Amino acid sequence: MRIAVCDDEKLYHEKIINLLREYNQTRPDLSFTLSAFSSAKELLNYTFEHGGFDLYILDIIMPEMSGIELGSSLRKSGDEGMIIYLTTSPDFAVDSYQVDAFHYLLKPIDTTSFFDCINKAADRFTKLQKEVAVIKTPHSVRIIPVTDICYAERVRRLICYHISDGSTINSATFNGTFQNAVTPLLEHREIILVGSSFAVNLRHVTEITRHDLIIDEKHKITIPRGKYETYKSKWSDYWLHGEKNAR
Repeated sequence: MRIAVCDDEKLYHEKIINLLREYNQTRPDLSFTLSAFSSAKELLNYTFEHGGFDLYILDIIMPEMSGIELGSSLRKSGDEGMIIYLTTSPDFAVDSYQVDAFHYLLKPIDTTSFFDCINKAADRFTKLQKEVAVIKTPHSVRIIPVTDICYAERVRRLICYHISDGSTINSATFNGTFQNAVTPLLEHREIILVGSSFAVNLRHVTEITRHDLIIDEKHKITIPRGKYETYKSKWSDYWLHGEKNAR
């Protein structure tokens, strides 16, 4: 787990780093990298050049750019990393949730509360790590969040993955059936097999007709004859019951 700490106060800067190192000794199952920044702009510039972090621990009151403004900038750039805010005042609690903050802690930091908060973040990170698809391409291995996959289709002896940003990823060639080739993907509850050549993410289905599944209002995938009610039920269950009955 990649963690970034940003606080312009040297005392708290060092305190949080030491607490994280102490916490890490209580979780030998968890490994993390730690990067420290003394200003919001320094952190923001780093993410633009090197990519984001899984967890941000941010002071709210900082000169030039506040932690809330920093969080807003991260979200506008598409960064979905968890944000924990630290501050001496509870007045910013509402603002912190406008950037989908994971948690909000008041200074002075209580060690037990801090460890509990990091534990929850670590547990969420571990869960999210399980929600990825590993795609073997001809020249590399790609790891893609399952939520980003709109659908996968068989194209001769390849699997073409259609990603939510409009890009596609072609797998290495496979032998056997398409269903066997996408078995790891089908283990995720939001993914269903459609016919013999498509694996569709119900999260991205925006409409279902008698003949087609509409993906993100852009793509159409033909429903096998006589299967309209089956797919309609799967789609409805996914959204009505929080994925529990999608399979």
